[in-house]
Amino acid sequence: MLNIFKFVFKCDFACFSARVPRRIKIMSEKLKKKKKVKGVFRIWSEFIPFWLFYKFVRLLPLKVGYAISRQVFKGFFSIDRKHRERTIKHLIHAGVAKDEVEGRAMAFKSFMSFSMLLVEIFKMDQEFSVDKMSVSGSESTIKEALSRDGGNCNVIIVTAHYGNWEVAGTAWATYTGIPMVSVMRPFGNPLIGEYILRSRTSDIHKMVNKSGGIRGLLKALKEKKTIAILADQHAGSNEGMETVFFGQPCRTHTSPALLHLKTGVPIVPMLTRRLDDNFHFEFVVSDLIKYEPTDDKEKDILTVTQMYTTALEKMISQQPEQWLWAHRRWLNIHRKPAVAAPVVSE
Repeated sequence: MLNIFKFVFKCDFACFSARVPRRIKIMSEKLKKKKKVKGVFRIWSEFIPFWLFYKFVRLLPLKVGYAISRQVFKGFFSIDRKHRERTIKHLIHAGVAKDEVEGRAMAFKSFMSFSMLLVEIFKMDQEFSVDKMSVSGSESTIKEALSRDGGNCNVIIVTAHYGNWEVAGTAWATYTGIPMVSVMRPFGNPLIGEYILRSRTSDIHKMVNKSGGIRGLLKALKEKKTIAILADQHAGSNEGMETVFFGQPCRTHTSPALLHLKTGVPIVPMLTRRLDDNFHFEFVVSDLIKYEPTDDKEKDILTVTQMYTTALEKMISQQPEQWLWAHRRWLNIHRKPAVAAPVVSE
């Protein structure tokens, strides 16, 4: 096995390193507008351990990969105080954990869930089969959008960083027979991003960049394709509206609501829940959101945005340990207070 690993290392690394310098330059140019830009040294120092682990895990059986990744993430849980404490506080803040002891236990489970996701990303093409997918939740949604007998309608999927969200795009498109387009955010490390994108995309699942992606999504909906948007992270003031999530104020992305109100294509709040350690997952779906617009556009947008935010909350609360609780989701915890504009005296 060691010789095989050496051979794969030499061949793949040689091919990859021959084409990445230009890609690093292109991605660096795209990231220059951001406040924090990683240098070339940091990009490579992050990528090389990632790449070695990626190649190593792909040579292993799935369950052995899980076991090794769990040990690595146990170490992260111990030494990464920032994200561990943030996760615990978020669980208590949301009312999911009653105290720090319960919060710590659930935070550990959340870290372990993420450790499994990493292995699943690496082995997606080796392990994925549509026969390993099942569905649960709203019977009417399953009938209209997830029937194995065909005749499914295209939808706007609103989902979250839960279970294995990376498998969702290709799995849903394969399961329903309807091509999908998903929104992606540029990776801080373009080399790692390229490897992860390999597992996300397929012939029936394409990606569009978050920046300027609305036009591509409208085009996809017009072509009767399904689109998917992750809407469980904090949205900037120009991208979202204030909603309530687990009883606390947050700002949620409104793009799914805007697309729904413009096109009439129904929204499906959905999670991809992990069922076991054999690469079995299920689509958990809520009722279709079909909202009739009124003359108050702002109210319509807020109403629809709150509808899918509430739907995601209800589904996450069933098995909360599979959600990524380290996100700074809320406005009233782990956020700097807004700085008031200076008053200019006349």
